[in-house]
Amino acid sequence: MVAPSSILVGSHVWVEDPDVAWIDGEVKEVKGEEITVDSTSGKIIVAKTSNVYPKDPEFPSCGVDDMTRLAYLHEPGVLQNLKCRYDINEIYTYTGNILIAVNPFRRLPHLYSSHMMEQYKGAAFGELSPHPFAVADASYRHMINEGISQSILVSGESGAGKTESTKMLMRYLAYMGGRVSKAEERSVEQKVLESNPVLEAFGNAKTVRNNNSSRFGKFVEIQFDPRGQISGAAIRTYLLERSRVCQVSDPERNYHCFYMLCAAPPEEAEKYKLGNPRTFHYLNQSNCYELDGVDSSKEYLLTKRAMDVVGISQGEQDGIFRVVAAILHLGNIEFKKGQEIDSAEPKDDKSRFHLKTAAELLMCNEKALEDSLCKRVMVTRDESITKSLDPVSAALSRDALAKIVYSKLFDWLVDKINVSISQDPESKSLIGVLDIYGFESFKTNSFEQFCINLTNEKLQQHFNQHVFKMEQEEYKKEEIDWSYIEFIDNQDILDLIEKKPGGIIALLDEACMFPRSTHETFAQKLYQTFKDNKRFSKPKLSRTDFTICHYAGDVTYQTELFLDKNKDYVVSEHQALLNASECSFVSSLFPPSPEESSKTTKFSSIGSSFKQQLQALLETLSATEPHYIRCVKPNNALKPGIFENQNVLQQLRCGGVMEAIRISCAGFPSRKSFREFVARFSLLAPEVLSKRNNYTEVTASKKILEKSKLSGYQIGKTKVFLRAGQMAELDALRTEILGRSASLIQRKVRTYLCRKRFILLRLSAIQIQALCRGQVARHQYEEMRREAAALNIQKHLRKFLARKAYKNLYFSAVSIQTGMRGMIARCELLSRKQTRAATVIQSHCRRFLANRCYLRLKKAAITTQCAWRARVARKELRKLRMAARETGALQEAKTKLEKEVEELTWRLQLEKRTRVDLEESRKQESARFESTLQKMQLEFEESKKKESARFESILHKKELEFEESKKQESERFESTLHKMQLEFEESKKQESERFESTFHKMQVEFEESKKQESERFESTTQKMQLEFEESKKQERARFESTLHRKELQFQQLQFELQKLQLEFEESKKQERETLESTLHKKELEFQESKKQERATFESTLYKKELEFQELQVEFQKMQLELEETKELLIKEREAAKKIAEQVPAVQEIPVIDDELVNKLTAENEQLKALGSSLEQKINETERKYEETNKLSEERLKQGLEAESKIVELKTEMQRREEKILDMETDQKSQQQALLSTPSRKMPEVTSSPLENGHHSFEAEKTSAQLSSGPSTRLGREDSKLRRSQTEKQQPESVDDLLKCVAQNLGFSQEKPVAAFTIYKCLLHWKSFEAEKTSVFDRLIEVMGSALEDQDNNDHMAYWLSNTSSLLFLLQRSLKASGSMQKPPAGASFFARMTKSFRSSSANLQAGVLSQVEAKYPALLFKQQLSAYVEKIYGIIRDNLKKNLSPLISGCIQVPRISKGAAFQKCEGLQGYHSPAGLWQSIIECLNKMMGTLKDNFVPPILVQNIFTQTFAYINVQLFNSLLLRRECCTFSNGEYVKSGLAELELWCAEADIEYVGPSWDELKHTRQAVGFLVINQKSKISFDEISKDLCSALSVQQLYRVCTLYRDDNYNTQSVSPDVLAHMKELMSDDTEDDGGSSFLLEDDISIPFTMEDISNCHQVKEFASVRPAEELMTDPAFQFLQD
Repeated sequence: MVAPSSILVGSHVWVEDPDVAWIDGEVKEVKGEEITVDSTSGKIIVAKTSNVYPKDPEFPSCGVDDMTRLAYLHEPGVLQNLKCRYDINEIYTYTGNILIAVNPFRRLPHLYSSHMMEQYKGAAFGELSPHPFAVADASYRHMINEGISQSILVSGESGAGKTESTKMLMRYLAYMGGRVSKAEERSVEQKVLESNPVLEAFGNAKTVRNNNSSRFGKFVEIQFDPRGQISGAAIRTYLLERSRVCQVSDPERNYHCFYMLCAAPPEEAEKYKLGNPRTFHYLNQSNCYELDGVDSSKEYLLTKRAMDVVGISQGEQDGIFRVVAAILHLGNIEFKKGQEIDSAEPKDDKSRFHLKTAAELLMCNEKALEDSLCKRVMVTRDESITKSLDPVSAALSRDALAKIVYSKLFDWLVDKINVSISQDPESKSLIGVLDIYGFESFKTNSFEQFCINLTNEKLQQHFNQHVFKMEQEEYKKEEIDWSYIEFIDNQDILDLIEKKPGGIIALLDEACMFPRSTHETFAQKLYQTFKDNKRFSKPKLSRTDFTICHYAGDVTYQTELFLDKNKDYVVSEHQALLNASECSFVSSLFPPSPEESSKTTKFSSIGSSFKQQLQALLETLSATEPHYIRCVKPNNALKPGIFENQNVLQQLRCGGVMEAIRISCAGFPSRKSFREFVARFSLLAPEVLSKRNNYTEVTASKKILEKSKLSGYQIGKTKVFLRAGQMAELDALRTEILGRSASLIQRKVRTYLCRKRFILLRLSAIQIQALCRGQVARHQYEEMRREAAALNIQKHLRKFLARKAYKNLYFSAVSIQTGMRGMIARCELLSRKQTRAATVIQSHCRRFLANRCYLRLKKAAITTQCAWRARVARKELRKLRMAARETGALQEAKTKLEKEVEELTWRLQLEKRTRVDLEESRKQESARFESTLQKMQLEFEESKKKESARFESILHKKELEFEESKKQESERFESTLHKMQLEFEESKKQESERFESTFHKMQVEFEESKKQESERFESTTQKMQLEFEESKKQERARFESTLHRKELQFQQLQFELQKLQLEFEESKKQERETLESTLHKKELEFQESKKQERATFESTLYKKELEFQELQVEFQKMQLELEETKELLIKEREAAKKIAEQVPAVQEIPVIDDELVNKLTAENEQLKALGSSLEQKINETERKYEETNKLSEERLKQGLEAESKIVELKTEMQRREEKILDMETDQKSQQQALLSTPSRKMPEVTSSPLENGHHSFEAEKTSAQLSSGPSTRLGREDSKLRRSQTEKQQPESVDDLLKCVAQNLGFSQEKPVAAFTIYKCLLHWKSFEAEKTSVFDRLIEVMGSALEDQDNNDHMAYWLSNTSSLLFLLQRSLKASGSMQKPPAGASFFARMTKSFRSSSANLQAGVLSQVEAKYPALLFKQQLSAYVEKIYGIIRDNLKKNLSPLISGCIQVPRISKGAAFQKCEGLQGYHSPAGLWQSIIECLNKMMGTLKDNFVPPILVQNIFTQTFAYINVQLFNSLLLRRECCTFSNGEYVKSGLAELELWCAEADIEYVGPSWDELKHTRQAVGFLVINQKSKISFDEISKDLCSALSVQQLYRVCTLYRDDNYNTQSVSPDVLAHMKELMSDDTEDDGGSSFLLEDDISIPFTMEDISNCHQVKEFASVRPAEELMTDPAFQFLQD
C-alpha cells in the first residue's frame, strides 16, 4: 500500500493508534514529512506522511457491499467498512469474489430462511447483498453450466463461525440439488450435519482462543449427478493433531471425548475404570478440566445419541469407548530402570494396575503389552535380537502407541460416517466445502502451530494465485495493459519450510533420526543453514527459538518439543499385539500389513506425513474452481455488538485479505465506473458537464484525467483504473479546487453581509428619526385628546345620572303595574279553571247517571225476554213429552214390522256410531279451540291488568313526585322570602343605628370644639353649624334614598316571587301536559299493542273458525244424512200407521227396549273412553315426532358432512376392490367358458371395464339371479334392458356434444353457452343419477386437452368461465344420494302448512334447475371440475405474473441504468427507454388481462382474486428489492417508485370495484417504505412516528433494514438519528430472544384464495333462465330437448 504523496491542510486522513489500530482525523499543519492531525478522539497526533493514509470524505455511513468499490483500498478503509456494516447487522461483505463473514454472536434467522434462498436462486453474483448463499449459488451455477467441480474454502480463527458458514452452504446446496426423499429417509445434508457431534467429540479441543476448536481439517464433498441433484457425499479429514493426545499445554485441553467418558454415568465409568480426569497423565498436564456452560455428562449422552443416528452399533460404541479409556490408562503407566542395564519396567503397583486395565480394555495379553512397551525386537540376517528400552524410550513407545491408536480410531470413525452418508462413485461433479483451522500465533508456538501455519501458507499461495488470476481476468475483461504488474508470491516461505533437502521439515526429520539429537542441536542447525534467509531470523534473547516471517506476520517458534512431537514410530510389536486382540473392533483397527514378517521398528515423521496430506488436499483443490469465505471473530469475549479493531485487523492479515489487497495494490487498486468517476471529479473539468459539448462518460473521464496530468492510469471498457496514490492526488486537486471555491464564496458572502449590515444601519437611523418625530406629535395630540375627552366625560356623566334617576322611577312604576295586572290575570285564570273543572265534573256525572239508567233498563229487558223464552220453551217441552207418550203400535204391526225394525235398528246403530265419532271429533276440536281461546283471553286480560296496574302505578308515582316537588318548591320559595325579609329588616336596623351613632358622635365633637374655641372662633362656629345642618340634611337625604332603594328591592323581590309562582304554575301545567301526553302515548301504545294482539288473536281465531267451519260442513253433511234417515223412518212410520188404520183396532202396548238402550249407552261410553285415549296417544306421538324431527335435522346435517367423507372412502375401496375383482372375474370367466356346453346354456360371464373406473361383475350375480324368483329377475332384466338401450343411444349424442363444446361457442346473456349446454344434456340423459357412465370421463378429457395451450390467456379465460359456471350449476343441482327424507304421514296441521309453504317457495327455481340425487360418478366429476377451476385460475394468475415479471425487474434495475442524466448518449444507454414507460407497460398489461377476463365473463370474485394476488406479487418484488438492493433504497428511486404507484392507484380507481376489490391495499408495504424514502428531515422523526404513523405495516427488522440502507443520492440528507437506530436494534434483539426471529422478506402467496361457496354466491339461478344452448346442436333431432 502506498501512502499519499501530497497532503493538504484540512484533509481527512487515517493515523496509526496503539489502542484502536487506526484513527481518523483532520490535518491541521504540514511541515515537510511531518503532519499534525487532530483526531476524532480529541488527541493531537504528529505523524509522518509515509505512515498516513487518506480517508474518503464521501464514505457512506453504512459502508459498501464490495470493498473493491472503496475509493481507497487500504487497511483503515477496509476496517472502517467492516465496522460500519457490523454495527447495522450487515455481517457479510465482498472483496471481489471473496466473502468476509463477521461472526455476530447472535442468531439472525431472517438471513437464512427458505425465502431468502429463493431470492438468491439464479441471481448474478454481486447483484444482491453479500451472503454465503450467493457464493454457494455461484459455485453451483458454474458446476452446472461449465461442468467443472467447485470448492468453497471456509477459513478463519477458532470461534469465527466457520462451522455455521459451512452449514449454511450445505443447506443452500441441498436446497438447489436436493432430492425428494421419503418421509423416514434423511437427506444427505442431514446425514452430514448429524455426523458433526461425533467428529467434534473426537476431533475438537479447547485452545487458547476457542473452547471448541477443530484440530483437523474437514473437506466435505457433495456429489451431484448430471441433472444437478445431490447423489452422495463424503467427508475427508486432514491433518489431525495427533500430538495433542499425549502433550497438552496449559490452559488448553485434550480432545473432548476423554472428558466426556470420565463424566459418563457411574456404571459405565466403573466399567471402563475411569474417574476424575485429574488422575490421568494425558489430561492433568493442563489445569483446565471443565468448560464454562458445558456439561460433559450431557455431552456424553448426546454423543452416544449421535453415534446411534450415524449408524454405529452398541458393540462398536463399546469398542470405541474401550479404546479411549485404554489410551487414558496407557498415559498413567510410568517406567523405572529395570534390573538389567538400560532396561525399563513399570514403576509401581499403580502403573501395573493401569497396565492391566489397558490390557483388559484392549483385550490383549498383559505381558505382551508390557513387552511391546519396554522392549524392541531387532531383526538381523541371522537372528532376531530383543533389546530392552530405557525408561525414557519406553515412555516414548507408550506415547507412540497412544497416538497411533487414537489416529486409527479417528480414521475408522470417518470411514464409518462416509459409509452411513453413502457416496456416489459414478459422480463426475462435486462441490467441496473445506473447513480448516486458520493461522495461529500465540505467545508460545510449538510444533502444532508450525504445521498449522504451513497449511495456511500453502492455502494462501493457492489463494494468491486465485486472486491474481481474478485480477488478470478483470484486466482482460476491461482490455487494459497489465503486463508490467508483478505477482506477489510466498513461495520463498514454502521453500524455507518444506524444500528438500534443506528445508526446516527435512532438517527436523534428520534430527529425529539421530538418537542423541536435542532441540538445541536442531536449533543451531537451523541458525547455520538459514542465517542468510530474509524470511528466517533468530530472536535476540533466546538460543533455541526461531522466527519465520509469514504472510500474516512474524511468528516465533519454541523448539523444545519439536523433536518429540515429530516422532511417530510405527512399532511392529504394537501392530502385532493389537491385531491379535480378542476384541474384534480393536483388531479391525490394525489389520495385518504385508510387511508383518519384518519385526523392525520404523521411524515415521509426523511433519512429512502432514506435508503429504497437505499436498493431497491441494491437489484436490487445484482440480476444482475455488471460492473463498473468510470468517472473522470480532472480539475474544464472544459477545455481540463488540468490534475490536486490533483483533479484526490481525485476523484479516491471517486470513489473507490484506494480502489480496496488497496484490490489488500492485496493479490498479482504485477503480471507478465512468459514472461514479465523473460524478466525483467533474469539478476538475467543469466543461464536461456542459450540454453544448455533448460529452459521453468515457470522453468526459479521459478529459478529466488529461486535465489532471496523471500518468500510468488505464481506461477500461466500463471503469477507470488508477494506480496506487493517484486517487489521493485527484482528491487533493479536488480539495484544492473546493478550497479556492470556498474562499471565493466566503469573499462574496462577506461582501454581501457587510453591505447588508450598512443598509440595515441606514434604515435603522431613518426609522429612529421618524419614530422620535412621531412620538412628539403623538404627545401633543394626546394632550388635545385628553381635554376633549374630559369635556365629553362630564357631559355623558351628567346625562347618565339624569337617565339613571328617570330609569329608577320608570322601573318602579312598571313593576307596580306588572304586579297588579299579573294578580288580576291569575285570579281570572283561577276562576276560569274552576268553572271548567265544574263543567267537566257535571258532564261526567250526567253521563254516568244516564249510562246507569240505560244499563238497568237493558238488564230488565233481557231478564224479561229470558223469562218469556223459558216459559215458551217449557210449553214446547211439555208438548214434545206429550207427543212422545203417544207412541204405540199394534201387536200385529209389531210382528209384521219386527224384521224391518231390526234392520232399521242396525242402520241406526251404524249411524249413531258415525255420529258419535263425529261428535267426539267435533267436541275435541271445539274443546281445544275453546281452551286456546280462553287461554288467549286470560293472557289478554292478565296483560291488560298488568298494563293498567303499571300505568296506574306510574301515574300515582308521577302525582306523588309532582306533589313532593310542588311542596319542596313552595317551602323553598317561602324560606327564600322569609330570609329576604329578615335581611331587609336587619339592614334597615343597621342603617338607622349607624346613622344615629354617627350623629351622636358628631354632636359630641361639636360640643367639645365649641367649648375650646368659643372665644376665638365664634364666626367659625356659625359656619360649622351651617355645614353641620347641611351635612345633616345630606345624611338624611342619603338615608331616605337608601330606604327608598331597599323598598324598591323589596318590591323587586315580591315581583320575582310572583314570577316564580307563575313559573311554578307554568311548570306544573307543563308537567301535567307532559304527563297527559305520556298517558296518551301509553294509551295509544296500549291500544296499538291491543290491536296487534287482537289482530293476531283474530288471525288465529279466523284459522280456528275456518277449521271449525270445515268441521261444521262435515257435521251438516252428517246431519243431512241423519235427516234423510229420519225422513225414511217417518215415512216408514206413516206407512205403518196407514197399515194400522187398515187393520182392526187393537189395544196399544208401549214398547220400550230398555236392554237395547242400555247396550247403546255402554257402547257409547266405551267409544268415548277409546276416543280420549286415542287423542292422548295422538298428542303424545305428535310431541315425540317434533322431538325426533329436530334430532333428525341435526343428524341430517352430520350425515351430509360425513357423506362426502364416506364417498371418498368408498371411492378408494372400490378402486382397490376392482383390482382384486378383475383378476377373480377373469379366472371365473375362463373356468365357465371351459365348462359351458351346448346342451345347458349358462349366463355369460363378462368383466368389462366401465366408466369412471367401475367394472360390471355379472358372474358374481348369476347365482343370486338364478335363486331369486322369476318376477324379480324379470324386473331387473327389464330395467337393465331399458338402461342398455339408452346407453346405446347416447354415444353418438355424446360425440356430437363433445365436438361442439370443444369449439368456442361464445356466450349468451353474459353466460357461457358450452357450460349451459353440457348441463342441460347431462340433466336430460340422467347422467347424474347413473351409477356407471363414461360421459364425465370424456368431458374431463376434453377439458384437459383444452388446457394444453396455457400461454393463451384468452383461451384460458374462456374455459375458466365455462368450468366455473358449470360448477355452479352442479353445486345447485346435485345432492348426495339418500340425503333427503320424506316427512312422516302423521304430521300435524301446522307442519303440513309449513311444508306446503316451503315447497311452494322451492318450486320457483324449477324452471331452470332441478334437484337430482347424484351418484358417485357425478360427485367425482364435480370434484374434478372444481380442481380444474383452481388449476385454470392458477394458470391465468401465473401467466399474468410471468408477463409482469420482466417489467417489474426493469423497474428494479432502473436505479442501476438510469443514473448519469448528463450522459444520455452513452453507449450503455442507447437502447434504454424512458423509466416511466415501464410503469405504462405494467398498466397496459393489467388492462389487457382485465379486458380478456371481462370479454369472457369470468366471475367477478375470480377476477378480483387474480388482481389481488397480482398486486401482492408486485408488492413482494418491489419491497424485497428495497431490502436487498442498496441502489434501490435511495431518495431518487423512492420518487420513481412513488410515481409508478400513483399510476397503479389511478388504474385501481378507474377500474370497477367488483373486479379490483382491495388490490390497492396489497401494496401497503411498498407504499409505506417509499413514503419513508421520499420524506424530508428523517433525522428529526422519532421511532413512534415511524412505526405508528409512517410505516405501521413494516416490522422492526424491515424498518431497520430500510433505515440503514437508505442513501440520498440527490440532496445527501441523512437517515434517521442514531438513537432511533439503537432503539430498533434493541427491539430486534428482544424479538430474536423471544421467538427466534423471522425473515424480513415478504413471501409470495400462491394459494387458491376462494372456495366453491364463493363461486356459488357470485351467480344467480335466474341469470341462466334466458340462456340459449348451442345453435349447432339444436338442429340435431337427438337434441330436440334443448329447445324445450
